[in-house]
Parts: sequence; structure tokens; C-alpha cells
Amino acid sequence: MMMMMMMMLGPLLFSLYVAPVSDIAAADHVSIQQYADDIQTYIAIQPQCLDILSQLINCTDDITNWFLQNGLLLNPSKTEAVVYRTASKLRSADTAGSVKVGGTSLHFSDTVKLLGVVLDQVLSMERHVSIVLSSFNFHIRALRHIRPRLALDAAKSVVVSIVVARLD
Repeated sequence: MMMMMMMMLGPLLFSLYVAPVSDIAAADHVSIQQYADDIQTYIAIQPQCLDILSQLINCTDDITNWFLQNGLLLNPSKTEAVVYRTASKLRSADTAGSVKVGGTSLHFSDTVKLLGVVLDQVLSMERHVSIVLSSFNFHIRALRHIRPRLALDAAKSVVVSIVVARLD
């Protein structure tokens, strides 16, 4: 629904239309990042103060209600929850739990994809680098099939465009 609304309004008008979402987050003392129809809410949680998670849940409920009142829907299948920790804290913590957001139970993910970047729980970038390298290898292997029909300069240009596009 959000995507259809965005196509009808255009990116600038859509951004203006959903601008009140940041006010809702601020009222709930939750940080928010918005990019087009993508919204991330986040909050710092100290180990001794896990009750603060309810703040994030309340904020998400408030945003869900605002969307419903304004003819939009959040897509629960695209909603993810992740807890970022240090590697030592991750080994000692139970991440098998879930949190209920907008009437949907979300299990904590090991990774999330934000604007094309895969972030894991310890922000190591290992998973993202692995995915990018797999993509490079796939396209380079595919190039092997047409390489005999390309001039050397054309082949170099294709390889550079494949690599640069994935790095950008």
C-alpha cells in the first residue's frame, strides 16, 4: 500500500505526507531514520534497563495507528527486529526471544538489510562482504560465457562496471 501511495504522490510529496511519523517517534523518545518508504526506529538499551524496549513497542504501535488513520499500512512481513551487541555480549545473551510489534510477533533477526547493506548483530560487516563477493563471483563467472566475443577493452569495462556497481 505504501509503495502504491508513493508512486501516486511522488517521492517528495510522499515524504511530506509521512513527515509526522518523526514527530510521533520524538514524542515517544525514540530515534528514527526514514528513507522513501523505509522507516527504522531504534533505541539504545542498557543491559540493566530492558524495560525501555516497551518504549520502542509503544512508538511502533503509535506509528501503526497513524498509518491506519491516514490510509497506509505497515507491512509486517518486512518488519524486523535486531539487537546489536558486542561479540562477547552476544555469546552470553539469549536472542531466541521475540517482541510483539503492531500485533505481530517478531523474532530477533541475526541480520537486517538496510538500504542494501547487510548488518549483523555485532556490526562486523562480514556477512555483507560475503554477499557482495558472492555477487561479484556470480557475475564474473557469467561473463566467462561471453568473454570470447568481447574485445579486451569491452571486457574490462564490463568487469569494472560489475565491481563498481556492487561496491557503490
